[in-house]
Amino acid sequence: MRYRIASILKIHLFRAHFFRRGFLISVFVLAFFTSASACNVYSEGPDEDRLVKDFFRNLYDFSFQRADSLITIMEDLRTDRSTLLIVKADLAWWRLLSGDNTEVNMKICIDNIDESIRTNLKDDHPDINTLFNIIYSYSLKVRLDNYKGNSIGAFINFYRSSAFIEKCRNVNITDEKFALVLGMYYYFISYIGHKYFLLNTFLFSLPDGDREKGLSYLVKCSGSSDDVIRTEADYFLMKIYSEAEKEYSKALDYARIISGMHPDNPVYSLEVLRLMMKMKQYREAAVTGKELVDRITRAKKLNDAQKKHFLKQVELISKRR
Repeated sequence: MRYRIASILKIHLFRAHFFRRGFLISVFVLAFFTSASACNVYSEGPDEDRLVKDFFRNLYDFSFQRADSLITIMEDLRTDRSTLLIVKADLAWWRLLSGDNTEVNMKICIDNIDESIRTNLKDDHPDINTLFNIIYSYSLKVRLDNYKGNSIGAFINFYRSSAFIEKCRNVNITDEKFALVLGMYYYFISYIGHKYFLLNTFLFSLPDGDREKGLSYLVKCSGSSDDVIRTEADYFLMKIYSEAEKEYSKALDYARIISGMHPDNPVYSLEVLRLMMKMKQYREAAVTGKELVDRITRAKKLNDAQKKHFLKQVELISKRR
């Protein structure tokens, strides 16, 4: 049974310090699938669509064992190999973020990404789903480069993906998934071009960005009836207002929405705490931090290594004044 993912692209923020000046550049790379959030998919049937959506929802909710069991079901259904490689990489990435067996999950993630890229690049006449999978695979490499502190490698992989993004840009897809893709692309190309003029040398061949149009697409998607699309859009808007626009109150609103939707996800809860500290809401942050410590300590979905990892993150964020 052939089944290719063409999930709506997720952006991945990486911070790069170029040369010795050490300036911050925020780039959200387009991808399809999810990692800190999930996306919808194009599928050949409702059962497959449901499986992939369930997989992403379980990642949101830190139900990694359930997500792993869904991969097994996909394998039994003879799901397309490219799809399987990407979901395995995504699960490993989430486990890496959780502080669980970081070296092992790093290797699993890298191996599956590289094999996915090799598999998809063999197609001489790629369809839209293959193109989306290639872009997503490169975006996973961006995330890993950023995680390892290799900011130049992250930018190179973003640039490599741009050729495939261009091929997808004019595809006649009118649903919310593509609206989310366009929203991310228009906003961040515009942001990079205006804030870091020197990088226009690298981006001149890409279609122009449009900040207002990008935001309008994302805001529209944040009102979607599809909880996966909505979570994606809210997450991206939170990052935009926090890292690029510096409008922390708006960012906090979106962070609270996401953490409320997925209370078992410490990554989202930490965003609430981080933004409170940026806004110097120290009393509120102290209460939120204490509640978060209690939830992490009692969390049944987290093992000891994951609990230690997130408790350390709470401690570090709470000290930043």
